[in-house]
Amino acid sequence: MAVLVVAGSGRGAGKTAVGCALMAAMPEFSWLAVKVSPHRHDVDEQLWEELNFRSRKDSGRYLAAGARRAFLVRGVSDSRAAALVLEARGRASLCDALLVESNRIAAGVVGCRGELTVSLAVLAGAESEWKASLRESAGLADVLVLTNGVSPQEFTSPFLGKPVFELAAGEWSVPELVSFVRRRLLG
Repeated sequence: MAVLVVAGSGRGAGKTAVGCALMAAMPEFSWLAVKVSPHRHDVDEQLWEELNFRSRKDSGRYLAAGARRAFLVRGVSDSRAAALVLEARGRASLCDALLVESNRIAAGVVGCRGELTVSLAVLAGAESEWKASLRESAGLADVLVLTNGVSPQEFTSPFLGKPVFELAAGEWSVPELVSFVRRRLLG
């Protein structure tokens, strides 16, 4: 299974929109999408499967973008979240690509040995306002995706030296980003 992890600087940065755009642009994959959230949301289960592609929830947006299966992991510790992502993988045996939206889960934790992975950090707003969870995992990002007018000149380490894709307002992907991710996931 190919593994794509999408992290982000905060609410409204565009993590889900970028993930949806990438899945839609790569229909050659049979996608499993898992959103990991520290928030409780309006479901009782820690691992909940979305079945409604018309839902306005992020998990519904993933189905509408082409995911074969979509799950929400919510309100659990990082280690429990990783275990639940692996459980979702086990339930989606027909999928050959996994998208995980999370700042707390590294691709290597939910990928198996030998699987191809890529990690994106979707960045918006002032760096001083970015989530602590992104700062803690920033070194794991393979590529930076800039939204809402963020400039690469504003970065400090560990963001320096990574490939950067800048997206115009209202744009959630560019052909160069799709090509980069596709190459990394196909080897």
